[in-house]
Amino acid sequence: MFSWSLRKEKFRIREMKSQDIEKAREIAQDAWSDMATRDVGRKVIYPMRSEKIIEAYIWKEPHGCFVAEVCGGIVGAAYSHAWGGMGWIGPLEVLPEFQNRGIGRALLSECENFLRRSGCEVIGVETMSHIPKNLHFYLSQGYRPDALTLIAEKPIVEKQPLNLGEDCEIEEVRNDPMSIKEAVRTIGSKIFAGLDPFKDIDMIVEKKLGSVFVWRMKRQILGFALLHTYLKEEEGDYASIRLVLIDPDYSESERAFDALLRACENESFISGKKRVFARFPVLNNIIYKKMAMNGYAIKGANIRMFKGHSFSQRGDYFILSLAG
Repeated sequence: MFSWSLRKEKFRIREMKSQDIEKAREIAQDAWSDMATRDVGRKVIYPMRSEKIIEAYIWKEPHGCFVAEVCGGIVGAAYSHAWGGMGWIGPLEVLPEFQNRGIGRALLSECENFLRRSGCEVIGVETMSHIPKNLHFYLSQGYRPDALTLIAEKPIVEKQPLNLGEDCEIEEVRNDPMSIKEAVRTIGSKIFAGLDPFKDIDMIVEKKLGSVFVWRMKRQILGFALLHTYLKEEEGDYASIRLVLIDPDYSESERAFDALLRACENESFISGKKRVFARFPVLNNIIYKKMAMNGYAIKGANIRMFKGHSFSQRGDYFILSLAG
């Protein structure tokens, strides 16, 4: 697609194709293994990313997933995600021996260009807050820190009652994600201007990567949750709560959040998972206290960063991960 100078060599950024998936998985494993080894000071072999999730990313954004080539060989990969007026990038991975040569910056630039063409006015990333190299990479490309994102885990040992209350219900979206498209856009845009994560909901349902739940009050959708139950084979005993968004104007948003959280946990248990993970930005201590009261323990932290115009965020009860 585009050629860049690499010292005396040239590298090329192009759209990812299905035949690139296996190499992209190898690059991810090598890059993460190298970073983990440097971080802990001993040899670490990181598990390979699921082929199914990369296939789903390409299905969702066929023109937003990229690879970097040097002399015809793939040495890096990156993935874009357009959520209405907000986009995000991740993961972005380059083979260790090809790092610090501008390939990561070129991949990032192609993802940003795709997201801008898709109408995204704000672009987000998540990266490890304790890795100086990662922080420098994004800060030097114009990203500004926004919030600490906690990675929390809860053991799953049994199903729990949902405690819905009168006129309320939790519904799983199994076959027709289009039926909730407008509600997703409306709720998302109230939390972040222009936020519309419907593409990921469509991906989860169509590619059977997990479950989507909605909270209804007198049949009106006022919240929804997105759960990944299909993850890396080597870590198949856990599920990941990707999104929980509640209408910030809803007077009982805390109750809706609790019920959707419980629905995700129960589905994780039914799916045979032993643990459930959630990544959530800590804009205040309300969401942290809520997650701690629900049995979640901190396992790590990332930092969420944005590029683009400033924007406001509404609501206390939401989970939103920009980690790929």
